[in-house]
Amino acid sequence: MAQITQARLTFPIMISGDRYGEVSGEPLPILMRYWRARRNPRDIPGLPQTVRRRTGLTQQDVARLAGVSVRWYRQLENGVAADYSADLLDRVATALDLSPVERATLYLRAVGRPPAPSTPSGSGASGEWDQDLLQWFLDNQEPVPAFATDLCWDVVAHNSSLRRWFPWVEHGGNQMRWVFLDPSAREQLVNWPEDWARPFLGQLRYERAHHPEDVALAQLEHEILTGSPAARALWGRPELVEHSHGEIRRLRLPYHQGREVVVRIVTMRPIRTMSLCVNLLVECSFPGGSADA
Repeated sequence: MAQITQARLTFPIMISGDRYGEVSGEPLPILMRYWRARRNPRDIPGLPQTVRRRTGLTQQDVARLAGVSVRWYRQLENGVAADYSADLLDRVATALDLSPVERATLYLRAVGRPPAPSTPSGSGASGEWDQDLLQWFLDNQEPVPAFATDLCWDVVAHNSSLRRWFPWVEHGGNQMRWVFLDPSAREQLVNWPEDWARPFLGQLRYERAHHPEDVALAQLEHEILTGSPAARALWGRPELVEHSHGEIRRLRLPYHQGREVVVRIVTMRPIRTMSLCVNLLVECSFPGGSADA
């Protein structure tokens, strides 16, 4: 849990553990009044300036900067429930000079969901992280297979151990598409329907719910459900899964010459972005590391 403190306002935001989960603390009207009050109108070109004017923006100022009516902005600031568009919320966030965490809080308070990623998933979103540092981290996990995926399960980096286990990642590839659309996945992922397919579909449903405007995620869902009858059959269960961290899974890969390998999945997310997922496949050779753990 990250504690954000400004002046006398303190509100906790669940980030690393809850993916911008439910926010507790001050209601939206208190937050928005504070955000208005901290802005200096003299720093904003084009706003009317008077000798008696105090520091802070008025509701009229924010409405003007956001390009909406004062009535519409006042309704938002007062916490009135409405179907506020992402464009409106983003313009208000810009007018108030909100940080990424504050912008996410505005969305959660106003429409009950986080904002869509600032860059399209699966199409060059690597600007959100340091690719060289990520590769260095994965390489230093050897001999444990390690890889990173973006929000759309494109494999954006991996180490040599992972490549030996799953040669298809050498030229990139998509983890979700491989699981559901490549026939070899059913042979290599032991107990494919329950241990692999159901959790992956739960994760896909979870991300689609949190990023309903993400075009790449919508396309991925369409491809999986169109191309895999088994996925369509399982999709009827409205299951939501955030991640598989700590889960025990079994593999039967060509690399191990038919020997079944039990792994524990370790999943991490960098603190600076929620669109990257780092995964380690740790062989269960430690106490309690069995398929029944």
